[in-house]
Amino acid sequence: MTSADMSLLSTDEVCRLLGIEERRLKQLIRDRVLIEARSASGERGVPRDIIVKGENGWEPLPFLQGTLTLLADDGFTPEESLAWLYTVQDELGERPIDALTSGRHHRVNRIASTLAF
Repeated sequence: MTSADMSLLSTDEVCRLLGIEERRLKQLIRDRVLIEARSASGERGVPRDIIVKGENGWEPLPFLQGTLTLLADDGFTPEESLAWLYTVQDELGERPIDALTSGRHHRVNRIASTLAF
């Protein structure tokens, strides 16, 4: 995945929006609450789609952690998970990230749970 496929927020931007320090951001990535991507130039960032405006300010996309955990349990690396999220899936008729941002996490997770290899 490259920045041509998605819009990235820098780690500094994510930390500012979420009101956290970089070490906390790293923990959120390890815990699969967020996922990290790299731009074409190698800069680390977080896809803009997964930081959303909630009732109390900016927050990680709800239910993304469950999807990322299912994909990891299915044997996906973080890079493969990111690619899956940003690729149109025939079963959904859209990209899983778009379905998640629209609140259709049950359907996404049902599909993700069948992908073990």
